[in-house]
Amino acid sequence: MRFPVKIALLLLWNICTAQDCNKAPPRRATELLTGTWSESVYAEGTRAIYKCRPGYRTLGSIVLECKNGEWTSLYPHRICMRKPCGHPGDINFGSFELLEETEFLFGAKVVYKCNEGYQLVSPFNFRVCEADGWSNDVPFCEVIKCSAVATPENGRIVTSSLDLNQEFTFGQVIQFSCNPGFALNGDRKIHCSTDGDWSAQVPTCEEIICQKPSIQNGNLLSKLKPSYKENERIQYNCASGYKPVERGDAICTERGWTPEISCREVTCDPPSLTNGNVHNLREKYRGDEEIYYQCKTGFYPPSTGNKATCTTEGWSPLPRCNWKPCQYPVIENGELYKPYYQSEDYIQRSFPASIGKEMFYHCNDHFEPVRGTNSYYSYWTKFICTEKGWNPVPKCIRQCSIRSIPNGQFSPREERFNEGEVITVKCNQGYSLKNNKDKIECTKKGWSVVPNCEKLKTCSVFRMKVNNGFFTDSNMYYIINTSANYQCKEGYGTTNGERNGFITCGKNGWLGQATCIKICDIPQFINAKQKGKKTFLKPKERLEYECMDGYEFGRGQTKGFKTCYDDEWPTVVECYEKACSLPILHQMEPNIKKDKYQVGDVLTFRCIRGFKIAGPSSVQCYHFGWSPRLPTCKKEVNCCEQPPEILNGIAKDSKKKVYCHNDVVEYNCDLGFVRRGPKKIQCNDGEWTTLPTCIEEKKRCSGVPELVHGYIQTPDLSYSHGASVEYGCVENFIMVGKKTSTCIHGHWTQPPTCIEQDRLGRCASKIFEDFQVNLNNEFDDIVISYKCNWNSEFKSTKCINGRWSPPLSCSKGKSCAPPPQIPNSQDMNITMNYEDGEKIGVICKENYLLQGQEEIICENGLWNSLPRCIEKIRKCGRPPPINDGDITTFPLPEYVPESRVEYRCQKYYMLQGSRFVTCKNGIWTDPPTCLRIPCGEPPQIHNGIIPKVSKSYEFGEEVTYTCEEGYNIDGLATITCSGGTWSSPPQCKDVRCSRPPRFNNADMVVTSKSYYMPGDKVVYRCLSNFQPEGSTEVICIGPNWKGDPQCKEEIRKCGPPPSIDNGDITTFPLPEYAPESRVEYRCHQFYVSQGSRFVTCKNGIWTDPPICLETCTISERIMRRNNIQLRWKHTEKIYSRPRLHIEFSCIWGYRMAEGSPPFRSICVEGKINYPICE
Repeated sequence: MRFPVKIALLLLWNICTAQDCNKAPPRRATELLTGTWSESVYAEGTRAIYKCRPGYRTLGSIVLECKNGEWTSLYPHRICMRKPCGHPGDINFGSFELLEETEFLFGAKVVYKCNEGYQLVSPFNFRVCEADGWSNDVPFCEVIKCSAVATPENGRIVTSSLDLNQEFTFGQVIQFSCNPGFALNGDRKIHCSTDGDWSAQVPTCEEIICQKPSIQNGNLLSKLKPSYKENERIQYNCASGYKPVERGDAICTERGWTPEISCREVTCDPPSLTNGNVHNLREKYRGDEEIYYQCKTGFYPPSTGNKATCTTEGWSPLPRCNWKPCQYPVIENGELYKPYYQSEDYIQRSFPASIGKEMFYHCNDHFEPVRGTNSYYSYWTKFICTEKGWNPVPKCIRQCSIRSIPNGQFSPREERFNEGEVITVKCNQGYSLKNNKDKIECTKKGWSVVPNCEKLKTCSVFRMKVNNGFFTDSNMYYIINTSANYQCKEGYGTTNGERNGFITCGKNGWLGQATCIKICDIPQFINAKQKGKKTFLKPKERLEYECMDGYEFGRGQTKGFKTCYDDEWPTVVECYEKACSLPILHQMEPNIKKDKYQVGDVLTFRCIRGFKIAGPSSVQCYHFGWSPRLPTCKKEVNCCEQPPEILNGIAKDSKKKVYCHNDVVEYNCDLGFVRRGPKKIQCNDGEWTTLPTCIEEKKRCSGVPELVHGYIQTPDLSYSHGASVEYGCVENFIMVGKKTSTCIHGHWTQPPTCIEQDRLGRCASKIFEDFQVNLNNEFDDIVISYKCNWNSEFKSTKCINGRWSPPLSCSKGKSCAPPPQIPNSQDMNITMNYEDGEKIGVICKENYLLQGQEEIICENGLWNSLPRCIEKIRKCGRPPPINDGDITTFPLPEYVPESRVEYRCQKYYMLQGSRFVTCKNGIWTDPPTCLRIPCGEPPQIHNGIIPKVSKSYEFGEEVTYTCEEGYNIDGLATITCSGGTWSSPPQCKDVRCSRPPRFNNADMVVTSKSYYMPGDKVVYRCLSNFQPEGSTEVICIGPNWKGDPQCKEEIRKCGPPPSIDNGDITTFPLPEYAPESRVEYRCHQFYVSQGSRFVTCKNGIWTDPPICLETCTISERIMRRNNIQLRWKHTEKIYSRPRLHIEFSCIWGYRMAEGSPPFRSICVEGKINYPICE
């Protein structure tokens, strides 16, 4: 019975004490259950192991055990916590924000944003803390850019950027400005904004234009224009009673007219007058209005009176009534008397002073009062305040004293002089005042010049020699600012061409040198003149001269020149009157026979029987000889062809078929053209004499003159040169004078006159048809003035009893020989004589100008007023250029005749020919040439070779050097001949190398030599246990060895860094690492490193890694249970680093329990030994 009971009790105990779990271990959000859990019941004691999900971690393992039918954690403090990702990384030019979190733990998200002016260029703007770290890369902020800006027309861009076409970045500012005369329309500055656009549009530059102002109550003084440009100024004035707001002128600016153009009425407010009354007081006064005022008793108006006028500046003078008219006196160089117990400031406050106030002043040393009453023992001078101010005005004037002047005298002879007074000083011989004057003045600072006669510095002519001259004064010494006169010998003169000169004594000696140079005086001219206006000539200068008209030196020579000191110099240049002589005549006799004929003599020729004269029958003696050319006598003479046609003209009566010797043809020019040359041509032995020329006359006549009691008969009027108008008289009137009027050079000739037929009576009027007439009335008689020729004088005749009295008489003057051939005029081959009064035009040859009348006139057998054809004074252009040279002065656009210009050659060239050119009638004389200067033999150099040497080398030729073996050219191997000198030659430099260098841990393969040639090589080998690094050879280059063989000890690489507990490296591990590589370690959360966090690869082995020690977590639950607290209340520690001390204390009312650990504990391997209080 007892056995079954025991079994039953055992079964019951098992049932009560052991209870299985009826469900699988729980699934958690942060943990993953390892293994397979498909059973429905799990025995007690079954353990389930969890691991943290990705992104979570824990300290140690998480284990649940089936106890009493429940899954119970064996380590309740072990939980899966979110894994930290560390700092997400800062962004340049931006920042980030942590969303909904306070730490960088798994699941946390940071969002990045860029600073103002920057934009994200990355695809994502966020990072998320994931299981394996932060997602995405740290984004990148790029500065916002704006496009390039175009320069505004008529403006420019002001910026620090070097390239205006580049892009501009955020914040950059561009400033615009316009060219002168233009103004900005828009913003002067724009900046690159946050949206990549410019803050404003690019401004434009518009021309500054100001419109004509309209001025109310004013007028413009300047010339009126519809518009004005920048900086143009206008002036204006205002009407009476108005004034400009600012001033009476304005300038056109980009802001318009500045200052404002406006006139405002001149008004004045009633004056504020204390101690007085204004008559007829009003609220407002207009310009130029006057007021009168009266001051109260004891007060006074200013000295200008009691009247004031309203002006643009206000009341003038300002109305005021002064009670105390005297202001505080300021005394220069003196002092005002004041009691010792009163300060100067106190005294000044008592001013203005009242009338009758007495004051005293005293002058400083060397100063005296102007005038006044002395009192107080004559030390103080009194002055009184009156209605007109201080009387006398207190003033101290300087007093200068003098008793004597060393080495001189003065006048007037007094000892004291007042300010402003002047004395005259006379210094002894050889002495002078400092200012070299004879007067000094007493000024506020004393004498204007120290009254002392100082010894003068002198200049001596004792040893001074005047070459080709002599001093004319007897003095040997001259004081400063005096002159020594000298005279040049005969044939010499000063640099100014004068016979006498002078030099002046200065402070430091003679100012200049007495100089006499060779000169040539201008000779006396008789019937001659010089070309130019020289007063003297220097050696080598040329004097050109010519004879007057009608004179010559002899043998027809009219010009000459002399060169100073090269030719015998004349004292007189005389020309003799010209004379004409006849050559031997054949078959011809003159009407007058003389040895010499005077200028003006006329000869007429005739041929002997059987001969006919060919040429002019008369010639005249002129200052240039006989003209025209003398005729010849021929037995047979030829006929001429038909008269030639001329341009703009036509021959009259040219209907003959044959024109023989002496036949004459007359020409007329077309309307609008004037004749130059003969009017007629003559057949002379088969050739026509000189043809006339018809030149256009651009002057036209104005309206045709009207004829009183007459009319114009010409139907088609012309106003060109040569056109004629015919007149007629009305019924019962008769015409006197030429019936036509002709247009000559823009003027109509005098028209005829129509007079009543009854008044003329029986006197004939036709006799005046060819005359120029004027009609005069003498009582009832008709008097007519007439001219026989255009160049004759008026004569008068009167109609008496049917006859003209005196009768008309026109004496016929002598005819003239054919017109002369004036030198340098166009050829005039004329053989006909001209009647008295006839004219012929003269035309000069090309490059000659007519000087005198355009036409010559036959007057009583002689041609008068002969003009001259003078050569044109042609200027020259720029001097001709020359190769390798130029002129020494700045070139002018043109040069007058006889101008000289000097040339010079460039460096290394020499001048050939005269270095001067002269402008001669528009053409420069031949310029010089610049030749290259040759070189001699090239210089020798040490250890150098010249292949082939010549004695002379032309400009630009080159020579090339070579060096001996072992030497190299240092510098340019080729030298060049330039301007007679060689360029710098090179040197032959020793380029052999000495013994080769030694290197650590290496030996040469071959035996060393004393020297090596360029290009030689030497090979090295490394010692054992050393490996070569790079090349193992050196090469001789120049005098130096090139190369650096390195033999380094053999070194191994390292594999992956060693792993550590509770930590890892911060970078992704590599399969191998080079020597000296460094890797950083970082401990997990709640662990701290001990030792260096870096390891280094040393010859294949890593240095010791750090150790990650577990930190201690201070448990508040344990502290409450043990009735303790942290000793230092301000230290709210949660974690404690290993081996760090922590201090506790008992809660109030408790004390340390017996056997309790000490209050001062230390963190060891993540655990703390807590004290106990009870």
